[in-house]
Amino acid sequence: MRGRSRTAGQRGAALALFALLPGCYIDLDGLTGGGAGGGGLEGPGPGDPDRCAPAGCDGPCVVAAAEEAGGPAAIAAAGPYVVWTGRAGDRVRRLDPATGAVEDLVSFTPSPGLLAAEGGLVVWVADDGLWRCPVDGCAAGATSLLAFAPGEAEAVRGLAMDARHVYWTRDEPSGTAGELLRCPVAEGCGATPELLAPSQSHPRGVAVTPGEAGEVVWVQRGTGAAFGRVLRLDKGSSSPTTPAQIAVLLDFPEQIALGDMDVLWTWAHPDGTAGGVFRCDLVESCAAEELAPQTEPARPLREPAGLVIDGADAYWANRGAGTVMRCPAAGCPGYPEVLADGLTRPAAVAVQGACVYAVDEAGGGRVVRAPR
Repeated sequence: MRGRSRTAGQRGAALALFALLPGCYIDLDGLTGGGAGGGGLEGPGPGDPDRCAPAGCDGPCVVAAAEEAGGPAAIAAAGPYVVWTGRAGDRVRRLDPATGAVEDLVSFTPSPGLLAAEGGLVVWVADDGLWRCPVDGCAAGATSLLAFAPGEAEAVRGLAMDARHVYWTRDEPSGTAGELLRCPVAEGCGATPELLAPSQSHPRGVAVTPGEAGEVVWVQRGTGAAFGRVLRLDKGSSSPTTPAQIAVLLDFPEQIALGDMDVLWTWAHPDGTAGGVFRCDLVESCAAEELAPQTEPARPLREPAGLVIDGADAYWANRGAGTVMRCPAAGCPGYPEVLADGLTRPAAVAVQGACVYAVDEAGGGRVVRAPR
């Protein structure tokens, strides 16, 4: 695990800033290199002590807040940028990490929510449908992939994409007629998306391998404890197809991430008291195991969200514990590394360059970053 050292002068400066910022939690253990690394928010200068400096990856610090953040809901790395949906401003925002500049990628899209990116293309869910835009810009306007009727956007529970298709899960109240669907990102769906898996019981997160060939995996939350499943389809399968069962009898699985040879998923009890991250090899009837079986008592895995695999590591946010964590995707040999703490219900993460970015609810919503 990577520690972070601070001089006595820096510690004193942090204490002084804390006195000026009653609403900001600063973890002094993190500032002095104690604990498992990470820390509360700190920043580059006394004029705006929590604001990230452009370029590099000092921190943890604030990338965008208030009106500039626009009520962020979901976040992703896209090409050289970081993008997020802003529900408060009905727009999609774009950050250039090299300069720190934040601007609109799309200036209006009604109530945007889930977001996915692959290469230089961004796809998101809005109240009126599925949309796409190149991350370099869409001056002529975003392109519609599929129009939604009123209320349909709320049924979309997971979104992922590769270079050819966007995949999503659709839930419905009975728990017997959920679906896994997909749509070509180049030409759109027309009026009818492709149905890959019908009769799904409360499907949630979905993930897909990025290349031409590979897998699509998703979770079913089922109708209660011990009804959850992790399922898999070959992307080349004709549809609809009976999926393979990777893991069954799971408690409340929610989000999922796919590595080269393994799959990870989060679970969270509905009352928020417990949660965790599991992993297994990408084979049928896998032997599931906890990704991080040991955690510090003061930094639990509670309501984990925003799971991402990047290279050999997995990253996620703990909504109920206010932390962003990292572990090897093959499993943590000890405590997971805490990259940032003192956050307010962080909900989504993205990895770009040397940084990990997270959506945080403090102050009406903001985007924060920390060294990865």
